[in-house]
Amino acid sequence: GESFSIADPHEVWLMEIISKGKFEKGSVWAAVRIPDGHVAGHANQARIQSFSSYKDTEVLHAKDLITFARKANLFAGEDGEFSFSDVYDPVTFEGARFCEARVWSFFREVAAEEEHIEQYLDYAQGYNLTNRMPLYVKAGHKLGVNETMWHMRNHYEG
Repeated sequence: GESFSIADPHEVWLMEIISKGKFEKGSVWAAVRIPDGHVAGHANQARIQSFSSYKDTEVLHAKDLITFARKANLFAGEDGEFSFSDVYDPVTFEGARFCEARVWSFFREVAAEEEHIEQYLDYAQGYNLTNRMPLYVKAGHKLGVNETMWHMRNHYEG
């Protein structure tokens, strides 16, 4: 799969897309609008989970996102329980440690203090895969282009 940040001067969306693979041609995708004053990160691991906490105007997705998951025997729950990441790209130790840890490192540097990013360290280290980080966090300060580029170089390597 792939993740994309899509932005214009008025809004930012995070979109994730994954092939339907051996089941049929095509792909499934989901996108969530990132609220003003917040930041999101993505690093080779699907991050969009349940849509139930978002307003309808904050979420877009393929029409067959959930029905395809049922058809492929990937999901059997109620629509409100559906999690894009859990169904199409479940987090493993490697996904947390090598991908999500990079997002955690970014959040640790830029999130507002009240986000308490340190509480997700065990998740970023791959020890507690149920302690998932939020898709986005409130920024502690306004980020400029230069700072953003420096954060993109951060791979949480030590």
